[in-house]
Amino acid sequence: MYSTLNPLVDPATVTDLASRLHSVLNDTRELVIDSRRANAATIFCAYPGATLDGRNFIAQAIQNGCDCILWEKGIDFTYSVENYSFKNLQHYTGLIAASKAHFPSQKFYSIAVTGTNGKTSISHWLNQAYSYLGYKSAIIGTTGAGIYPNVTDYASTTPDPITLQHLLHDFSRQDVQYLAMEVSSHALSQGRVNGVDFKCAIFTNLTQDHLDYHKTMADYFAAKKQLFYWRSLEHAVINTDDLYGAELLNDLRENNPRLNLISYGIESGDLRADNLHLSSSGISFDLLYQGMKQEIKVAVIGRFNVYNLLAVFATLLVKQIAWEKLAEIARQLKPVTGRMDAVIIPNKPLVVVDYAHTPDALEKALSTLQEIKHTGKLFCVFGCGGNRDRGKRPQMGRIAAELADEVIITTDNPRDEEPLQIIRDITVNLTSSNYQLIVDRAEAIRAALAAAKTGDIVLVAGKGHETYQEIHGVKHHFSDFELVNEILQIN
Repeated sequence: MYSTLNPLVDPATVTDLASRLHSVLNDTRELVIDSRRANAATIFCAYPGATLDGRNFIAQAIQNGCDCILWEKGIDFTYSVENYSFKNLQHYTGLIAASKAHFPSQKFYSIAVTGTNGKTSISHWLNQAYSYLGYKSAIIGTTGAGIYPNVTDYASTTPDPITLQHLLHDFSRQDVQYLAMEVSSHALSQGRVNGVDFKCAIFTNLTQDHLDYHKTMADYFAAKKQLFYWRSLEHAVINTDDLYGAELLNDLRENNPRLNLISYGIESGDLRADNLHLSSSGISFDLLYQGMKQEIKVAVIGRFNVYNLLAVFATLLVKQIAWEKLAEIARQLKPVTGRMDAVIIPNKPLVVVDYAHTPDALEKALSTLQEIKHTGKLFCVFGCGGNRDRGKRPQMGRIAAELADEVIITTDNPRDEEPLQIIRDITVNLTSSNYQLIVDRAEAIRAALAAAKTGDIVLVAGKGHETYQEIHGVKHHFSDFELVNEILQIN
């Protein structure tokens, strides 16, 4: 039980929890955190969340027939049903769910991928690699969850703790051998992954994002660092070209010496990429490790993807995949939908659809396309999401205006904000004249493709794999990739 815990969770509290909940942990009632799903066959967990306080729905759960409540201390409990109170219940819900499911993640090798950018590509490529090698692998992340390549969409990068344990239980029943899972800073801060037996953790990088939630980069980094002190962890794979990665490596060497550490990078690291060649058809480089060298060729684009590939190779190596197999594996890897996903049609502009929705990701995407651009112009269509970190909006506006020749600023997922206000935030400090505003995203994409000529490159950034646009709580069908293909085929 203790091996599956976030290091901030108090083992003494776990012992008390196991003692007090002995009957609950061993009965057949299902845990729920949504009062609408509560009934006589469930146990309702009520604690404050990011937007709603589950304790406000205890009466509704009981009215629905639920007669067992786990609740966060801090309220007067006046109901005559079986109940148990805890401090910081949110951080123990995953552990309770894992215990009731007999700790399913202990039945396979679980890899946690964290960092601001690169998590999705790394998770998919690890699954592609393990599938090629003949293993049954699973994925949980931004694009969904499932036994690879069958992925079902979920609402967030890391599911709630109960949904997560149900997924892990399903994976164990189907004899999954490897899991690659994106682990967000929110999930770590909220205890969603408590109860997961991680064996390997990957740190990709850290750049500004989610400061609406974490407030400072120091707090954002602290949330990520928790993962590398997980009690079950055996291996850590860290990008040391990233300043935060280098700091993390030094911290772990001093304070967590039991871990097997492997660093990677282009400029530094145990596993390095040298002699890079970048083009619109792919990348190649020499892979260096412990005095050995081999050439790697992959049909994906972008310098930043070299880092993602290095993370994949390092993770394979720590689990004793043969060095000689890496080049062979690399040749099998395919681009991840919406991650620098190129639409290449003869005599048409090159169009790239990418999920870039942070300053760092947008800068990397545009820099990548600048490197492979020859004679034409580079267009960029992007917006910023509503109800998210407003501080990154002017940064992204500046980056787009500096790195692209022509910029169209438009709507992303405005959620509950007014699209024009988000656009004003993006343009507040812009002094250049190479941008225009088109609020309707479909019209913005059409305008860019109408203006672009053969030899030009158009980056459509921000939504990537998403097939919806969220406006005032409603998700409308919208796919950048579908629209791009439709326009190029017609024109």
